[in-house]
Amino acid sequence: MKHFRTKVLIAMVWLTFTVSLAGWWFIHAWGQIELTSEASVRTMLQWEGFSLLFALLAGGAAIFYLIYQERNSYRTLNDFHMAFSHDLKNSMTSLQMQVGALRDEFQGEQNPILVRLDQDSRRLKMKLENSLELSKSNAAPLYMEDLLLSDILERVRFQESEIEISLDHDMKVYADRRALELIFLNIINNALKHGNARRIDIKAASTSKGRVTIQFIDDGVGFGGQRDQLTRMFFPSGSAGGSGIGLYLVKKLVGKMKGDVAFPVSEKKSGFIVLVTLQQARGT
Repeated sequence: MKHFRTKVLIAMVWLTFTVSLAGWWFIHAWGQIELTSEASVRTMLQWEGFSLLFALLAGGAAIFYLIYQERNSYRTLNDFHMAFSHDLKNSMTSLQMQVGALRDEFQGEQNPILVRLDQDSRRLKMKLENSLELSKSNAAPLYMEDLLLSDILERVRFQESEIEISLDHDMKVYADRRALELIFLNIINNALKHGNARRIDIKAASTSKGRVTIQFIDDGVGFGGQRDQLTRMFFPSGSAGGSGIGLYLVKKLVGKMKGDVAFPVSEKKSGFIVLVTLQQARGT
């Protein structure tokens, strides 16, 4: 709601300035009216002054009314968004629980239909999370705190069990937990979906400027396109197609946390590298 307060403040400043300027002009013109002997000229200046003040006040009132209407529309849309996302997330969680129950019933048998259903349900959940994050990313606040990379990775491993993930050594970063989890998930999901990767090595290191670099190196097929286009919306990031929303959100979320994202070229012919730079934990 901060942007609505900014709009109201700007409207108030504009209205105060213009009405004050028009009032000063009217007072000055009123003095000149007394020196004018022609009644028609006095009447014309009076009407012009009153009309100008009325137009400014009416315009200011219209601006405040439109801001109020926009605020109400935003609240209605936001309430719908929260209710819809809550119901949809519950449905997705229920679906994944049913898939898990079916896999338990088969007692670990690799039924291809269940495996595909499990993969599709998790990817659908990933798309849902990305879409919801994209719709609220400009307004959602960040809750920055000191976080261990291993804690984030533990939660990510539970959701992306298809791929082997290793972390060379643990480090603390200053970040938003929800945003960092989504960054990890999107990078890993991108490696799975577009690179057909089976393993990701994560290397963390601190710099002299109070930053932490997190390097994601997968064993997939790599990427031979234009790297500066990877974080553009609706840019396919691999042969499997896609909207490119994953890496776009990675850059957007990292940027909100005052970090950077880069895609260094791998020395090997295969594999893909994502380099994320974040702030070092405040407590270190």
